[in-house]
Amino acid sequence: MFPPDLIEERIASMAQAEALLHDQATATDNSLRLWYQWYEPRVGDKHVRKLTKKIVTIAYARMALRNGSLSLNPRSYHSEKHIDDLFKRLIKISALQEGSEIPDYGWTLLSLFVSCHDLRQSETPNVSDCVGSNEQASFQELLRLLEKYDTKDLITKEHRNVLKLMIHGSTFGRSEDNRGNIYNGKLLKYLLVDNTEFSDTDIELAYIACDIDTANVAADLKDYARSSINVYNEIQNVSPSMISARKFFGEQQEQFFFELQKFDSKLCGLAFEMGKEKNAPLVKQISQKIKQLDNTLTNDEVVKRYVSLVKSLA
Repeated sequence: MFPPDLIEERIASMAQAEALLHDQATATDNSLRLWYQWYEPRVGDKHVRKLTKKIVTIAYARMALRNGSLSLNPRSYHSEKHIDDLFKRLIKISALQEGSEIPDYGWTLLSLFVSCHDLRQSETPNVSDCVGSNEQASFQELLRLLEKYDTKDLITKEHRNVLKLMIHGSTFGRSEDNRGNIYNGKLLKYLLVDNTEFSDTDIELAYIACDIDTANVAADLKDYARSSINVYNEIQNVSPSMISARKFFGEQQEQFFFELQKFDSKLCGLAFEMGKEKNAPLVKQISQKIKQLDNTLTNDEVVKRYVSLVKSLA
C-alpha cells in the first residue's frame, strides 16, 4: 500500500485545488479551460462531467505542488506540463474521423488517466513486481479520489479496472523481475497476455492511454529533443549516481525510439505514426553522432553537442 502523503492531505478538495491554482500562471488556467471546453460536449452525463472535472482539477493542482511549477523541488518532466502535453494529444486524436468510435466513457477514462497516471514519482522500486511502484501509488491515489467523490458509482467497478490497466500498463522500459518476467516498452502487452476480462474497446482505450504517454516521438524534432533533455535532467536530479549524457542521448535514445516505443492503438497510429517516421532518420543520425563523441567530454558538453545537432537538422 502507498498511503497519502502531505500533498494529498493538503489538496484534499476542489476548493483547495482551485485556491492553489488561482494565483498560478495564466497558462495553467488556459490548459484546464481548454481541456474542459473539449471534454464537456463529448460526455452527455452532467454528473460524470462534474465528477471528472473535480478529480482532474485536484490531480492537476497536486502535480503542480508536488512535482511542478509550485513545488519546492520541481521535476523537469513529470509536472503539470506533462498533463498539458497529453491533453493536447488527446484532443488531437479526438479530431480524427475514427475518434467517433470512442464511447463517452472512454473520453472520461482517458482524461482521468492523463491527469492521474503520474501523480506519484518518488516511490521505492519493487524488483519483485513488473508494475512500477510509481504507477501503483498513482492508481491508489486516484482510487482514493474516486472513493471520496464518486458516491454514486458513476465510474463503475469495470471502468475502474480499465483505469488500473491503463495506469499499471503505462509502466515503461526494459525490465525483468526476480521471477523472470520480461517485458519491453509498455507493460500493457504483458498484462494482457491472459486477458479474460477486458473488451476490445477497453483494450483499445488502454493502448491509447499508454500511446499518448510516449507520443513525444512524433513531436517536432526540437520539441522531442526538449522533452528528452527534460527527462535526462529529471533523472540526473533524482539519481544517486551520475548519468552519462553520452549514453543517454546516444544508445538509450536510440533504444527508446526504435526498439521500445510503438503505437499499438489505431487512433494513435493514425495521429502520430507519420510524425515519428519523419523524425526517425534524424534521431538515428543524432544518436550515432552522440555515440561517436569523445569519452572525455563532460555531460554538459555532450548536452550542448546534442542541442547543436538538433538545431542543425530541425
